[in-house]
Amino acid sequence: MNDNNPLRAASALVQAGKTADAIDCLESALGYTRPNKDRPANTSTLARTAGVLCEEAGRLSQAGLYYEEAVATAEHDPLPLLALASLRWRLGQAESARSHLARAELIAQAASDSDVLEMIDNIRKEWTSDND
Repeated sequence: MNDNNPLRAASALVQAGKTADAIDCLESALGYTRPNKDRPANTSTLARTAGVLCEEAGRLSQAGLYYEEAVATAEHDPLPLLALASLRWRLGQAESARSHLARAELIAQAASDSDVLEMIDNIRKEWTSDND
């Protein structure tokens, strides 16, 4: 699919039931950004979206790699950290999950982002109920 907007192209592929092709589309776009020291602003969104699609497809280790890439390219964005924390929790890596959640919380507190702080509270409640 030839589209200058890889997110739009990936969305169209997902809607057509071609999730693997959507992941490939996003990977291709990310591949163009990796050699650049200063990566484009949408790199984190591309990586996080690829992670979500991989997670939905059951490709959890690959999802983790994309989430880590999203975290590395968006230092002050708590959302990739939340995605990575949730994935780590699902994989039984509780300590890593808590660490990523704590980092996201620090970023959200510094930005006074009440929406993300509420998301973090909800995640903690969910994790607590998982342990009951």
